[in-house]
Amino acid sequence: MEAPPKAPRRHRPQDLEAAILFHRARVRRIQLWRRANSGRPGIWIHLGRYRPHPENPKRPVMLHDTYLRLLDVAERVHPLFRLGLIVAEGTGRRLSSWRNLLWGDVDLDAGTIRWRAEHDKKGYEQVVPMSEAVKHALAAARKAQGAIGNTPVFPAPKNPAVACSRELMDQWLRRAFQLAELTPPPQGLWHSIRRKWASERKGYPVKDVAAAGGWRDTETLLRSYLQVDAETVRQVVLHPTQRMVSR
Repeated sequence: MEAPPKAPRRHRPQDLEAAILFHRARVRRIQLWRRANSGRPGIWIHLGRYRPHPENPKRPVMLHDTYLRLLDVAERVHPLFRLGLIVAEGTGRRLSSWRNLLWGDVDLDAGTIRWRAEHDKKGYEQVVPMSEAVKHALAAARKAQGAIGNTPVFPAPKNPAVACSRELMDQWLRRAFQLAELTPPPQGLWHSIRRKWASERKGYPVKDVAAAGGWRDTETLLRSYLQVDAETVRQVVLHPTQRMVSR
C-alpha cells in the first residue's frame, strides 16, 4: 500500500517575515554599494559584484593577406563557406545578417542587397549596393543552387529550407584557419572581418561608412570598429589636408 502524499509544508509566519527582512537588507546593501561605486567604469553583474572593463579590450582586425589565405582554402572547407567569406568581406555586415539572406533580397540586375530588419541587431532595414566581387560570387551561387525567391542563400547542408547556423559558420571558419596554418583570433571570429571592412574605409566620411555597413550610429563605429593603424597615422602626420593662413 502506497503511503499517502505529504501535505505541502506550511511556513510559519515568523519564517516568512525573516526571509522578507533578509532580502530587503540584501537589496539595500546592493543599492548602497552601487551608489558608492557609481563613478567607476565597469559592468554590473548579479549581487552587486563589480567586474572592471579591460583598459585595452581585444578587438582583432583581420588583415587582407589573412583573408586571401583563407579564401585560397575555402573550397576545401565548403562551397558555401567560400561564398560567406566573400560576402562578409565585401559587405562588412554582421554574421547574423548575411547568413540569413534570402535570394529574394538579392537583386543582381540592380546590383543591390536588401538587408532585413529582423536579422539586424538594431532592427535596421536598408537596400545597399554590392561590390562586383560579391555580385559575381552570388550570381555563381544562385546558378549552382538553381534557387530563387524566399529560399536561403546559405542553406543548411542537412536542412536546405533553413539557413546555416552560426555554430556551423564558426566551425567552417576555424577549419579554414587550420588549413591555412593560421592562428584564429581569440574572440570575435567573423567580427574581425567586419572590423577589417570598416578600417579599410577610413578615408570616407564616417556617416557614409556607417550607412553602408549597417551601423545606426557613428559612435559604435568609431569606438569599436575603426582601428588605428601605423600607415594612416603616418599619412596624417606627413600630409595635412590644408594650411591655416592669414586672409
